[in-house]
Amino acid sequence: MRCTAGAIFDVVVDIRRDSPTFLQWKGFELTAGNHRALYVPKGCLHGFQTLTDATEVIYLISAFYAPEAAGGYRYNDPAFGIPWPLPVTNVSDNDLRWPDFKATGTAEPIS
Repeated sequence: MRCTAGAIFDVVVDIRRDSPTFLQWKGFELTAGNHRALYVPKGCLHGFQTLTDATEVIYLISAFYAPEAAGGYRYNDPAFGIPWPLPVTNVSDNDLRWPDFKATGTAEPIS
């Protein structure tokens, strides 16, 4: 994941049940100016919030895109408790329909 114009706050949540960082999350600021790129490991969730107008991102995925294979959880899922840096004002209807993540405990930031 890379931001080529503007800025985003990108979050990765580990949902690999056998991982020592299960249900922990980490946030990253990716901007056109800092040139950072983010690799999201298999078994982790990923989402982002744009921080500026006219933001552009580019990303690669490990398989051809198949809409029927899409899955996810809401940005405000209580299992994750992610404090987004800005008020969330625009979310697609599809993204609002994702189910709750079912797990014991809640997510916390990875230190």
